Amino acid sequence: MTRFAAPIAEQIWDMKYRFKSSHGAPVDVTVEDTWRRIATDLSKVEQTPEIWAENFYAALEDFKFLPAGRITAGAGTARKVTLFNCFVMGTIPDDMAGIFDGEGDADGDNNNGYDGDEKDNESKKQ
Repeated sequence: MTRFAAPIAEQIWDMKYRFKSSHGAPVDVTVEDTWRRIATDLSKVEQTPEIWAENFYAALEDFKFLPAGRITAGAGTARKVTLFNCFVMGTIPDDMAGIFDGEGDADGDNNNGYDGDEKDNESKKQ
């Protein structure tokens, strides 16, 4: 019996979120294994991890709570990945300089080589 409401949902879980070995063999045999992996990993920081693992599992079970994709794909895998799924940024002006400055804010770079002067940037490429 499957916990998935539609075959496509199970296919997406298998392709994107199911933990597999480097050779492609499933480590998460079932979606319940995925829920357990996530719950166990996230509970490690709690004072009573065994209690919180069960609480987290209960929230995940039957898709009552669906964590962000990076959490589902990364938690408990020992892979060096971020579990942050989004970034908060200020308002980005609707012009090239604003877009490039905003991109630099997101990746930690100041300007990505763009200083707002189209002619100057063209000469740098040559």
